Amino acid sequence: MKTLPNSKTNAATALAAFLFLCALACVSISLVQPPRAVPESAPPAEFSSARAMKHVREMARAPHPTGSLECERVRRYILDELGALGVSAEVQDASSVPATARPGRPLMAARVRNIVARVPGTANAGKALMLAAHYDSVPTGPGASDDGAGVAALLETLRGLKSGPPLKDDLILLITDGEELGLLGARAFAEGHAWMKDVGLVLNFEARGAGGPSMMFETSEGNGALIREMAAAAPYPVASSLMYAVYKRLPNDTDMTVFKGAGAAGLNFAYADRITSYHTALDSADVLDERSLQHHGSYALALARRFGDLDLRDLSSPDAIYFNAFGTIFLHYTESWVVPLAALVFLLFVGVMFAGLRQGLLSARGIAAGSASFLVASVVAVLLTAGVWRVARVLHAGYTVLPWRTPYEKWPYEIGFVLLALAAFALVYARLFRGTSAANLAAGALLWWLVLLLLTTALLPLGSFVFAWPLLFALLGFAFVVARGGGSFESGKGLAITTLSAIPGVVMLAPLVYMFFMMLGLELCGPFMLMVVLLAGLLVPHFRVLVARRRWLVPAVAALAGLGFVVVGLMLAGSDARQRKTNSMLYFLDADSARAEWVSTDASPDEWTSQFIGAGATNESLEAIFPWSKQTDRKADAPAAALAPPDVQVLDDRTEGDVRTLRLRLSSPRRAPVLIFYTDAGADIRRATIDGKSLLGDAGGAVEMQTNAGADQQRVLRVSFSAPPPEGLELLLETGAAARLRLSVEDLSFGLPEITGQTFRPRGSDMMPAPSYFTSNTTLVKKTFGFEPAARR
Repeated sequence: MKTLPNSKTNAATALAAFLFLCALACVSISLVQPPRAVPESAPPAEFSSARAMKHVREMARAPHPTGSLECERVRRYILDELGALGVSAEVQDASSVPATARPGRPLMAARVRNIVARVPGTANAGKALMLAAHYDSVPTGPGASDDGAGVAALLETLRGLKSGPPLKDDLILLITDGEELGLLGARAFAEGHAWMKDVGLVLNFEARGAGGPSMMFETSEGNGALIREMAAAAPYPVASSLMYAVYKRLPNDTDMTVFKGAGAAGLNFAYADRITSYHTALDSADVLDERSLQHHGSYALALARRFGDLDLRDLSSPDAIYFNAFGTIFLHYTESWVVPLAALVFLLFVGVMFAGLRQGLLSARGIAAGSASFLVASVVAVLLTAGVWRVARVLHAGYTVLPWRTPYEKWPYEIGFVLLALAAFALVYARLFRGTSAANLAAGALLWWLVLLLLTTALLPLGSFVFAWPLLFALLGFAFVVARGGGSFESGKGLAITTLSAIPGVVMLAPLVYMFFMMLGLELCGPFMLMVVLLAGLLVPHFRVLVARRRWLVPAVAALAGLGFVVVGLMLAGSDARQRKTNSMLYFLDADSARAEWVSTDASPDEWTSQFIGAGATNESLEAIFPWSKQTDRKADAPAAALAPPDVQVLDDRTEGDVRTLRLRLSSPRRAPVLIFYTDAGADIRRATIDGKSLLGDAGGAVEMQTNAGADQQRVLRVSFSAPPPEGLELLLETGAAARLRLSVEDLSFGLPEITGQTFRPRGSDMMPAPSYFTSNTTLVKKTFGFEPAARR
């Protein structure tokens, strides 16, 4: 292949342009950040994160899971703060029993205590606006971000609203309990509170980390009007319809899932950076980025004022496409533009390619070679980054005991993976089809952009903008070069035009790569690099010029730099008070055999767990303790602590025909906050209720089961009930008259027991409990009760 006479100059131009676009990508990412924190001295009408942080610090003093004494303290605090604002609040006390269980888990039910308040509006003629967050935490974390920040944002927003003129619409404040157990508080409100039918719009606030921008990541269907109003009112909107399209396909949910299911429109907000804090001891007020709380509040106050003065009776309108460009510049348009825009881009692509073919700049064979080059570059980039990450996981110190198996310092890996993807891209274009012109190679890359645009237009229209706008501008630049009549893509002018036409793609895709890393971690680093390769595909002429003289230089430098950043990530590994490793320990007492065990789900012992379980312990199944679990554990004998076992009292036992009805009272003499009970496969359960609510389905609270000789047709009851009342739970079971019923009851409390005569070292400052509701820092006492059929008694 011949190089141009001014190849050195062109290489310098290409390098300068590439560095400019890299800098632009960094600036675009840096602009997708939460706003600055606002001090306590801010005017009363303004949201102040400093004022809200006082609430966070008070609520997040300790973990406060549903049913715990700390949960009661937090509830009293919130009620007192609402009273101080002059708002009368009530506690909705209800049993929440969902119709189905999540796969691999028992049916999660609870006695929840939601905090509900209503501020009347001046019009009081339409639907109400509801602000929602949850106040319970997991037992392994104090819940500063999840969801103390959400509750604090609501309290500070309510204070700000009270300082100004009242809203036209009624304002409902719902602070739910039992969210961490499976949205149980939201279910109780939606199914049992009279105010749910009044709700027109819900603004819900959540978190999945300890910092980062608060993103509006979920809306209700027909969101065009919501997006339009949010764009007009929110001072720092960060959102993407692609994010929402992806979220809808993930098995995740929040309280918003329940509210949408009840017919309310909604906007859901969360920040998600530093996931290592999520559900761990690091979810504390000291770790929480106050700017993220300010971002929550900027939405809550501005949107409450905006929507609180609108008619919320009919918010439905065609879905919107929306996204950020260059920071908080928020663009949106109706979904009806998707197909016409795709058609326009398609016609422009065909026209530009036809013009290039007529002028001899392009050839069918050359475009095919360009398409193949881009495909190979994509595959190599994905395989290289995924392979390096697999090796890094093995080398990363303590990786298996990191929270969520995510390095605390992700940024070196993220930069390293981007550089490795670019190295792979440069290597492919340095080695393959070297006789093919830059124009043909660029056209082949743009062909893949077009394919992805057409696919997303058909299958994922809310995400089609990712390909439509960058490709549109790239084609305009391509057309300009073609229109110059034989102009070269590798000349200085050609490189400049290509650079300018790539700017929209950079400012749109670079922040998306950053946000996907932030939300989903490093495990999907390979697929994320497809976005990097797509961006590189807009700069094919630059890569061709850079590898024209020294084919190995650019790939080698990029690869070495990428590996260097990966090494930095490995060097930053290790544990201390800020970067803690996790471990688990469960104390299990079988009251029937008076035998106790220490149980850990960790793969191997560490300096803390080894005092309970030695290195010689073997891996066993956790099914003996939790029959639904597929997890393995390590066990060692433990002293039997003086812990009263759960109790079952028979209130009624009668048999009529072939049906036996048992009415039982299940209780925990030691007042444990969780009662777990389950039957064996031969129980022939036909109907089961707890406090009058069905445990076997949603048909009016009572599901009749068809008897069958096959055991696979029989119900196996598995229930975990949190916050049972002091007097216990009333369980009604209908079984076959001849069935032998064995009911195992376990009560679970948070924390390990004190055992007479034994002292154990506390965890080191570089450790914390693993994020788990059942197996981390818990005490479980089990007792089995047998109920013989009448013929055998």
